Amino acid sequence: MKYYIFAIFLTIGLLFCGDVHAKKHIEDDFERNRIVFNGWITYDTYSGEVGYHYMLSNYIGVGGTLGYWRTFLSGGRASGKGWWVDEEDNDPSSLCLRPSVIIKSPKLNIFSLYAEPGIMMSIPYQKVDVELIDHFPNNEYKRVSTNKGQWLALDLRLGISADFDSFGITIGYLMSNLDTFSMFRHMSYDGVSFKNFYDKTSFRQGAFISASFAF
Repeated sequence: MKYYIFAIFLTIGLLFCGDVHAKKHIEDDFERNRIVFNGWITYDTYSGEVGYHYMLSNYIGVGGTLGYWRTFLSGGRASGKGWWVDEEDNDPSSLCLRPSVIIKSPKLNIFSLYAEPGIMMSIPYQKVDVELIDHFPNNEYKRVSTNKGQWLALDLRLGISADFDSFGITIGYLMSNLDTFSMFRHMSYDGVSFKNFYDKTSFRQGAFISASFAF
C-alpha cells in the first residue's frame, strides 16, 4: 500500500508542475497526436502494447493501448489422478485494453519525468485443456473454462522520458495489482480445485520501455 501512496503523490506533483508551467507558456504549435509502442516485463510475465494518446498540452495526454500479456513462469501445474493441465495451456495470457493518462514534467534539456496511471482490462474469460494421461498413447482432452476472477487491474508507470523532435523514448518502473492466475484458481476438474496449484499475486512490479512518435 505504501508504494501506491507514494506513487499517487508523485503523480499529483507532476500534474501540478505541468499545469503551472503550461499556464505560464501558452503553446499552440505542439504535436497533439502520439503513437506509442510499449513493452514491459516482471519476474513472470511480459507484455507488448500499441496505442494512441491525444496530448492536451505538452504535459498531459489521454488515450490508451491495446496489448497482449503472457505469463512465462507458472510455478505450478494443476493435476489429479490420471490427468493434468496441458503444458501449453498452463501459462495464462490475454488481450488487454488499457486506458491511461500521460503526465510529463517540464523538460530539463531533453529529459522529463514521466508518469502514466492506467486501468488494465483483460478478456473476462480463461480456458485450459485438461490432458487425460491414463489414455496414453491416445490421450484425450477435456476443456475447462471460467469467467470468474480478476479481469480489471490498476497499474502505474513511472520513469524518465527523452524527446528528440517527434521521437521519444521512455524507460522506468512499473507496478500493478494484476493477478494473472486469478481465473485459473476458479477452475476445477474431477472434484479437484486448481486454487492450491497457483499462487496469488496482489502486487506486481517490473520495468517498462516505450517508444513514441508525435505528429
